[in-house]
Order: sequence, then structure tokens, then C-alpha cells
Amino acid sequence: MPFVKKSDHWVGGLPVERLMSEESSGQQVANGGVSESSDVETEADEESTATSSANDGAGTLSGKRKAGIRGSDSKEIQESSENPEEDADPGVDSSSGMRGIAMYSSNTDDPYVTLHVDSDEEEKEEIEVKSDDNMVVLAKIDKDNYTMEVFIYNEENNDWYCHHDYLLDAPPLCLEPIQYDPGNNETGKGNLIAVGTMESVINIWDLDIMNAVVPVVNLGSKKKGRRKKRDGREQGHSDAVISLAWNKVSTHVLASGGADRRILLWDLDEAKVAQAVPERSGEIQALSWHPAEHSYILVGTLSGAVEVIDCNESSGIPSASWNFETQVEQVKWNHFNPFSAFFATEDGILYHVDMRKPGEIIWRGQAHDGSVGGLTLSPTVRGLLVTVGHDQMLCVWKVQDDGALLKIHSERQHVGALHTAQFNPDVPTNIRP
Repeated sequence: MPFVKKSDHWVGGLPVERLMSEESSGQQVANGGVSESSDVETEADEESTATSSANDGAGTLSGKRKAGIRGSDSKEIQESSENPEEDADPGVDSSSGMRGIAMYSSNTDDPYVTLHVDSDEEEKEEIEVKSDDNMVVLAKIDKDNYTMEVFIYNEENNDWYCHHDYLLDAPPLCLEPIQYDPGNNETGKGNLIAVGTMESVINIWDLDIMNAVVPVVNLGSKKKGRRKKRDGREQGHSDAVISLAWNKVSTHVLASGGADRRILLWDLDEAKVAQAVPERSGEIQALSWHPAEHSYILVGTLSGAVEVIDCNESSGIPSASWNFETQVEQVKWNHFNPFSAFFATEDGILYHVDMRKPGEIIWRGQAHDGSVGGLTLSPTVRGLLVTVGHDQMLCVWKVQDDGALLKIHSERQHVGALHTAQFNPDVPTNIRP
């Protein structure tokens, strides 16, 4: 424990003046300068003196001093404690404490922080979706974990980050964006997405609701087996939903194709089946609505059939059809030419056909070494077509005037098998495989 005193100089717990006085007394005793009676002490006095010396500690030479701390008088200690401000060193700020490392509840209160960043504003800016942002939705399967992640892409700022995600109850098999919201009475526009799953249910999520726990609506039931209501109407698929197509002309209609070989047309306003197309020859792998004729839908099956079906006809007899020896993976109407369409099969072959010539093929060519995972047309650039495949290749094609397709670019992506590709609706030459 340090000693703090203003006037005296201290050595070993005693003032120098007092120490010198006691040393002089000791010299007198040694030289016989004191009376003999002082040498005659009782045993009790000697014991008392020894005890007092031990209690006084180092530097205490007289047994008659009152007990204190390291030679200090207890009375002096009490007086010092009663006046701490007088005993304190004027050069030490005793009230400062740990002020130099003080913590502040907010950086705005800290005088040493000159560059202030509003975390709330920064978080709000990250959450806000701007008018020039694009949403890219990815469905992921990681063992027993099924998620749907929503990424934000901005062409001007080159932003690309995960904005929010959703937990799914079943493995997702297909996605379809829906720009229609039956709950929006003002404009009818929405930002929904339909998810086909292994459990025969179609989940519809609202992408404007971040991290929602449940979808806004479920189409169908998880129960297996063919189901009909008492009036004979279909209630949903009896097996996995593997293809979806939203009708951009009749915006309240969503088509779904299942492993039960059936095509169901859903009324989004009522959230129920409006019509069921008679069972086809194989599982419904791909669907595509005609860009202008709202009742015509292009169908591709795992049995190798491609059919054009008029949904206004209850018979389900195709108006045009083609048959291949392998599974049909992709079908796509040509929105620049309503009489032509493109197909892609599991063996990597790409086809271009004319609907006015059923069974005939305008052009065919080897697009990929293996299955074609994605087939898409530019929404604004006429004749610009892109395919991606399980061989990790992205191929860019030009549709020529005679119907032939010319490959103008190909590039390996080095990210594994490619399952889908879509053009950016705002940037005609931008594509996300």
C-alpha cells in the first residue's frame, strides 16, 4: 500500500526525523548514557515490548507507539481518511476512474468517433428493393433442408446478394413467377412465385413478404391418391408436381403438370382447380402457354411426346403432336413467331418446328452432351436463344430466317450441371444460368 503525505519524507514506514531521533536514543543506551533503572525490566514488560514491536511492523523501534499500519499512527490514518481530498496527490485525478475506456450505448455519443454511420438507415437501404433491382429466386435442396432464396441483382451497381429466404416443407421441383395478385384490388399486380413439390402441393409465396413462415396459399393436398369433390371436380394432383406455367394473357390461370400424367388448370382467384386435362401418355415434364392464344398450351412428357392442346376442348385431343424416342426436357413457344416452337430432349438435341406442319421438323442439332436443362428466348432481341445443359455449357444461338439455328457462342460455367436459365427482363442481353 503506498503512502501519501505532503510534508514529511518517509523511509521504511517512518519519518526520517523520528528515525534519526530513535537512532540517537539507541546510541545512548549503548554508551551507558541512561540510568540503570531503565535496564531493569520485568519479564512482563519485555514480553509487552516484544509484542508491541511485532505489531508495529518493520521500522517500529519503541513499544510505547500505538498500533497502526506500517508504523503510522491509527489516529493519523483516521484523520487522513476523513479528509481524502487534502491527502490526495494534486497531480492525480482520483475521480477519473476508467473514463478513458468508457463504453457508450451509441457511437453518436462517443466523442472519439467522428464518422457516424446510421446502422438503421444502412439496414433499411439493404432491405429496400429499388425500381432497377431484379429478383432472382433459387430453390435449394441440402440433404433434408429445403429452402428458397431470393437474391437481388442490380445491373448498374453490379450488386448480387441474398435478400431473404424461405423454409420449404418438401423438396422443390419447379418454380414459376406470377405477376398477378388476386388480393390486390387496385391494380391486380403482384410479386408471387409458385413452387411445385414432391408432396403434390403447389405452394404460392409472396416475395414482398420477407422471411414468411408459411405461403400465402397452398393449392392441392398432401394426401396421396386421386381426389375429387362431391360434385366431381378435381382437388389436386395425386403425385409430385414437376412443371408449372403461368398464363400471361389470362392472368388468373396457372397450369400444373404432375407425375400423375395430368394437367390441371388452377383459378388463382378461387384457389381451386378450374379444369383438368385428360391424362396424357407420360409424366408432364414441361409446359408453355401460347404468347397470344390464351387457351393453347404446349406440353412435353417423359414418354417423348410433344403436344399442342386447346384447353377449351374438354376432349384433350392435341391439335398437333410430335413423338421422340427419348424424354422431352424443355418446350418453348417462339413469341416472335406464333406458329413456331422449340423443343429439347434428354439426349441434348434441340428442335425447331412449325405448328402448321405437325410431325415435321424445320431444324435439329446437337446442342449439348447430355440433357438440356434450360431453354429460353430473349424477351426483346428477335432470334436470340440460349440453352444450358448438364455438361455445364451455356450456348447462345441465332434463329435465322430459314428456321435454322446458328451457334454463335458457347462457354463452360464450371459450376456443375445447369438446370435452368432466364433472360433479365430489363436487360435484353443479360442472362442468369
